[in-house]
Amino acid sequence: MFPTCHGGMGVWRIGLGEMLTIGLLWHSFISGNLGVGALSDANMRLIEDAAREVLPGQGLRFILFGPRGDHRLTSPEAATGYEYVEVSALRRAAQVRRKLAACDLVFDIGEGDSFSDIYGVKRFAKVAGLKFLVPQMRRRLVLSPQTYGPFNAFWARAIAAAALSRSALVFARDVPSADRARALMRPKRAQALEIATDVAFALPPLPEWPVTFPHLEPGKMHVAINVSGLLYAGGYSGKNQFGLSLDYRALTDALVAAFAVRPDLVLWLVPHVFRIGSEGRESDLVVSRALAAASPKIRLAPQFRDAREAKAFIAAMDLVIAARMHAAIAAVSSGVACVPLSYSPKFQGLFTSLNYPFTIDLKTSGQDEAAQACLAALARLPEMRASAQAAAAMAEANLEPYRRGIRAQLRKASNLPTLEA
Repeated sequence: MFPTCHGGMGVWRIGLGEMLTIGLLWHSFISGNLGVGALSDANMRLIEDAAREVLPGQGLRFILFGPRGDHRLTSPEAATGYEYVEVSALRRAAQVRRKLAACDLVFDIGEGDSFSDIYGVKRFAKVAGLKFLVPQMRRRLVLSPQTYGPFNAFWARAIAAAALSRSALVFARDVPSADRARALMRPKRAQALEIATDVAFALPPLPEWPVTFPHLEPGKMHVAINVSGLLYAGGYSGKNQFGLSLDYRALTDALVAAFAVRPDLVLWLVPHVFRIGSEGRESDLVVSRALAAASPKIRLAPQFRDAREAKAFIAAMDLVIAARMHAAIAAVSSGVACVPLSYSPKFQGLFTSLNYPFTIDLKTSGQDEAAQACLAALARLPEMRASAQAAAAMAEANLEPYRRGIRAQLRKASNLPTLEA
């Protein structure tokens, strides 16, 4: 459950002042889930921006703590000045303690949605465990905007309540998640909880189209389907683990077949969770390759090296149908028409909080109903684009409480008075 360290330590400087070391729990650029990469990239950027504002002349360095991952994935060029601590084995607990002790301030983002028991005991134990080490070493812990729960087991609720009570600030990325967290906190401690939104909305796009990306044929609509390898396989159990009310594999096959025959559009399959060098039940890439191989009319998106590349490609689409939440966020934050396919309350919580109404709930929708809603989206592109643009603007505004919290905690970590309420 604890780390191995690799990679060199870099330094990001604001100026010539003393360094602050920022710990980032459950952040990674090599997790194989580009959503985690998007969260990590955006959160580092938000912290850097806040430091420039309130601590001019002081430098930052980052220590990221995350899963083993795929080292063939790369961090974006802008993300420099960090050390990566691989959370793997319990026998290395002493090492992770030393690294956490070196931090002046710690932010925990829980990989976005991993602070829950729905993914199994082992994953919950890893994500929850580090939340107790930080206050033990008298370091301030900020829970960055994320999903809290569901916590279905009584022991998970007890552990979550204890972890939440030990955090200096708690940010939720949607109202239902905030309600679940608040229900586990004492009334006085619940005052430390605020609602923001997913920090991936702050992920900047690439400045230009990468030379390795394909040329997009002009004069045609470009439709992207992000196929979840996990849902396509029936979840980790292979037996409809997430309790869908429809057959996701059949829905995906039907959508691919329907879009592929249309002469007025180009169909792209866009993986968002994968490992370059290996297969696995969770890989979107494996499923997308198999589907693309079935027809020359189906195109596979380029193999992204990081979340910014994925966002750049998604931003060039006319319509995105996404079963991975951060693929949907990449679309909506870019003002692109998107149909999020929800297998978890995190989808509805987030997109409802941003007044984006086009999510399809795979746990309540019928097979034909879901398929028709996806196909009908082509006739609603202007309306959906306008809604996405409004949601992106709302997300930007909703991140302000978190930005304010970062500024205040950086000042405290630097032993400066807090100027903001």
